[in-house]
Amino acid sequence: MKTKLVILLSAVLCMVACTDSSEVRGAKGAYRYKTTGKVTLEENFAGATKGDTLVANLDNESGSLEVVSLHDGDSLLLTIDQKNGDVIVTRGIVKNNRLTFAPFGRKLEVPLDVTHYDTLSIGVGILTKDTVIARERREYEAFDIIVSGYADVYDNNLVFILDYNGKSQSTERTLRGKGIRSLAKKN
Repeated sequence: MKTKLVILLSAVLCMVACTDSSEVRGAKGAYRYKTTGKVTLEENFAGATKGDTLVANLDNESGSLEVVSLHDGDSLLLTIDQKNGDVIVTRGIVKNNRLTFAPFGRKLEVPLDVTHYDTLSIGVGILTKDTVIARERREYEAFDIIVSGYADVYDNNLVFILDYNGKSQSTERTLRGKGIRSLAKKN
């Protein structure tokens, strides 16, 4: 009796596992990823002109990605675990070796090189001379963004082409990024 039950359970599990398309079976798995790109920051305060933009290079971002089948045709669940960051979950589908996913929200820290000016007054006797000292410092501005895009599936790799759109948490800036690349390699 136990043998029949084990065989029956094995057959049911095999039928459930066999409902995935070959594209889903090829895409699912555990990956590590790295993302890099540039974004444009636009000023949106009163008096800002169309030319008030700044291009910022994003810091390389890495982490792990888990792609799991939902056993519903071509449906997948993507779990993105950013190194030193958040865990994001979204759904997707894979057709014709292209994985498309539902847009998701996240926080993005954008590095900005900011120049600070200080005036140093040097006095010798009755003479005083003011010297301006410029110091550059890297600061980060937090943005709430929406990530959209797709990934092409190549053997053990996913090549994501992402678009970022969002607003600053502390200023009136908006963020736009097109064609940001992320490469995910299967473990």
